[in-house]
Amino acid sequence: MATVCYLLLMWSLLSIGKTILPLLSVSYLLIGMAQVSGPPGPPGLRGEPGQQGPIGSPGYPGLSGRDGRDGMKGEAGDVGSPGVPGVPGPPGPKCGGTVYVRWGKTSCPDDIDTQLVYSGRAGKALYNQKGGGINYQCFPEDPEYSHYTAGVRGRSHVYGVEYEVPISQLGSINLNHHNAPCAVCLATTRVAVVMIPAKLTCPSGWIREYNGYLMSEHRNHNSATFECIDHDAEAVPGTEADINGGLFHHVEAVCNYGLPCDPYDPEKELTCVVCTK
Repeated sequence: MATVCYLLLMWSLLSIGKTILPLLSVSYLLIGMAQVSGPPGPPGLRGEPGQQGPIGSPGYPGLSGRDGRDGMKGEAGDVGSPGVPGVPGPPGPKCGGTVYVRWGKTSCPDDIDTQLVYSGRAGKALYNQKGGGINYQCFPEDPEYSHYTAGVRGRSHVYGVEYEVPISQLGSINLNHHNAPCAVCLATTRVAVVMIPAKLTCPSGWIREYNGYLMSEHRNHNSATFECIDHDAEAVPGTEADINGGLFHHVEAVCNYGLPCDPYDPEKELTCVVCTK
């Protein structure tokens, strides 16, 4: 009995399968044809925005842009207030300098900016010879010679210069007939020098190197330059011989011959001053 029931059940399933399978195949075929050949439907409604996604990793740096164009020049600003003065710099190196002769002395003024170049004796042509130089020179104590031939062949001579001052305020001792010394001085920080006759002081802004008396040859002798002899003049030791080579005489003004008698006094020895700047 059980076997008969089992066989009947199997036959029933086979019968049902033969009927349903063709129908399912046709249904699937129709559905597939509808999906391929049917027109697209209308767009659906826009959905709600999704949630913010996570921040992505940084991208690579972009290329450098070109230089910007120059802008228009702005207006000038207000002038600022002066700044605080800076610290003074160190003194610059000394330069320049000027040279002068200090007649009647063997030294230069006691000044850190003045140096003795050399000292010697005043010399000039003979007072009554018509030829030779008319200017006074400061001859050194140690002359040097080049090529020479022994013997007196000079046609121009130079002599030592004596003071001719029997009565004088010159120096602290009697200098009459003594030879005059001299000193050549360099004022290292000055660039100009001037001898001013008839003055004892220098103009404003100038430095007085020394002052004294204006002297030259006697009026009856050959002409010579005027020189400023130091007021505290010295003598070359051992030269009181009255040889009368070149001479230093005091100079006095002859007024009313271009020089006014007021203030020039014909009875007073003229002074002088040597100034540098």
